[in-house]
Amino acid sequence: MLIDHKSIPWALATGVLAVASVGLYLWDSPHQMNGPSGSSPVGLAFGGAAFAIMLFCAGLGLRRRVPHWRLGSAHAWMRGHIWLGLLTVLFVALHGAFRTGGVLTTWLWVLLGLVTISGVLGLILQQVIPSLLLHTTPGETVAQQLDRQLSSLTELADGVIVKFTGSLDKPSPVWDAAAATPGHPPAGGAGGEPLRMFYAVQARAYLNGGMSPGFERPTQAQAMFASLRTMCPPHIHPGIDAIEELCDRRRQLKRQRLLMRVFTAWLIVHVPLSWVLLMLTTAHAVGALRYGS
Repeated sequence: MLIDHKSIPWALATGVLAVASVGLYLWDSPHQMNGPSGSSPVGLAFGGAAFAIMLFCAGLGLRRRVPHWRLGSAHAWMRGHIWLGLLTVLFVALHGAFRTGGVLTTWLWVLLGLVTISGVLGLILQQVIPSLLLHTTPGETVAQQLDRQLSSLTELADGVIVKFTGSLDKPSPVWDAAAATPGHPPAGGAGGEPLRMFYAVQARAYLNGGMSPGFERPTQAQAMFASLRTMCPPHIHPGIDAIEELCDRRRQLKRQRLLMRVFTAWLIVHVPLSWVLLMLTTAHAVGALRYGS
């Protein structure tokens, strides 16, 4: 979810509610004999509002699992999740009169802080990751096809090497530049031995999943392929270009997979913490209503 002009109404509404809530708290505090607390009518209202927002935020996950529910757009739910989620922190603080309370409420504060921090971090990731994918991974693909595309690169590169050098594991014939007919490069991959050796020793291992700083750095990779072109006749250059493109493609796919894994790791942290917070908040609410504390 990108923060854009469509989020302005949500931000303004959140600001207005925050100011009004603080105003209500300040107005009500002098009227409480023992000071503001969560058991006062206003304190209970703040607690109920915070709990209702938590339920709404949890509903976002349910809506994703039941997409045919026509309960507003996914973007509206996400914006509500973000802005109302931030408002929850204020409501909880007003509900507890800015005190932590007992052991359970202290843990609720800790969880609320972790959920809020992880939520803000996730929001930042959602602003940064699409931009990184756009500028550094122009060949972005869907997540389900990443592994398949990565595994297919070696097979594609093998075909290029066979086409331009004649074989993956045998030296190509020496090219006699003087005997070649202009415009008709010799058959059998003549002159492609430097490309074949470069592929066998370095590029194939990288395409197979090996680690190679030279291929991971675009500038250094470009220098390697430029040097390789100086060692091969012109008719081999299209093959070099193809191998370079496949190596670039692997670098882009690896970067995309890394960014997706970062986002997945965030979900693994944020979602369980949110559900634990909701369950403990439910226990706190039931206990407070039942025992009057």
